[in-house]
Amino acid sequence: FLIKYRTVLILIVLVIAFTSMNPVFINGKNILNMLKRMSYVALTAYGVTFILTMGELDMSGGSMSALVTVVLATLLNKQVPLAAAIVIVLLMAALGGTLNAVINLYGKINAFLVTLATMNIFRGAAMIICDGRTIPIKNDTYSKMFGNGTVLGLIPTPVVIMVACFVIAFLLYHKTKLGFYTKCMGGNVEAAKVAGININKFKIIIFTFAGFCSGIAGLILAGLMNGGMSDLGETLSMDGITAAVLGGTAISGGLGSMWGTLGG
Repeated sequence: FLIKYRTVLILIVLVIAFTSMNPVFINGKNILNMLKRMSYVALTAYGVTFILTMGELDMSGGSMSALVTVVLATLLNKQVPLAAAIVIVLLMAALGGTLNAVINLYGKINAFLVTLATMNIFRGAAMIICDGRTIPIKNDTYSKMFGNGTVLGLIPTPVVIMVACFVIAFLLYHKTKLGFYTKCMGGNVEAAKVAGININKFKIIIFTFAGFCSGIAGLILAGLMNGGMSDLGETLSMDGITAAVLGGTAISGGLGSMWGTLGG
C-alpha cells in the first residue's frame, strides 16, 4: 500500500505541513493558483510518462514549448487567425516529436542523445526568431483561453486544460493498446518484437504524442506570460521527468501510472 500510493501520501503530508505553517496554504484560491502555475509541467509529464515507460528519455520538451511560444506570438502579430496559429504550432510540436523518433530509429542514435541535440536546436531556433527578445501577445481571447481566463468564474482555464488532457492521457495509457504496448516495449523490447509489436511504429506515435503535449504546455506558457520568449521552460523537461518518476514511473521502463504522474 505504501509503495503503491507513496506519491499521494507524500502529497498529503506536505499539504498538512505547509498548512500548519500557514493556514492560507489550504485556501481554495491558493490551491487553484498553484495548480494553474504547475499545469504546463503536468502536461509535459503526461508525454514523458509514455517516453519513460517505453525505456527512453526525452530532453527536448522544454525547448519545444519555448519555440511554440515564440512562433505563436510571431504568427499572431502577423495577423494570422488565432485558430490557424494554434493548429500550426501544435503540428510543429508534434512533428518535432516525430523528428526525434525518426532520428533515433533510422540514425540508430540513442534517444537521450538525439533529444539533447534537438533541445538545443529548438531553443536556438526560438532565439533566432525572436532575436533574444520577448514578443508580446496582444490577443485578449488567447490570454483568456490559455492564460488568465476562468471557467464558471472560478477555475483557471489552464487547470481545465490540464484535467482534460489528463483524462485523454489516462485513457491512452491504461485503456488502449498504445499504453499496453508501451509497457511491453519498456519491459522487454526483444520479447515485444517476438510478440509481433511494430516497435518503430509505436515509438514514432509515442514521441509524436510527447511533442504534442509539449506544444500544449507551450500554449499555456504563452498565455500565462502574454508573450513568446526563447528562455521559457529551461527546466521544464527535467520537471516533467521528475514528476513522472516521483509518481512511480520506472526510468528503466515497463512500469508507470498516470495518476502517479499527476500526483508527482
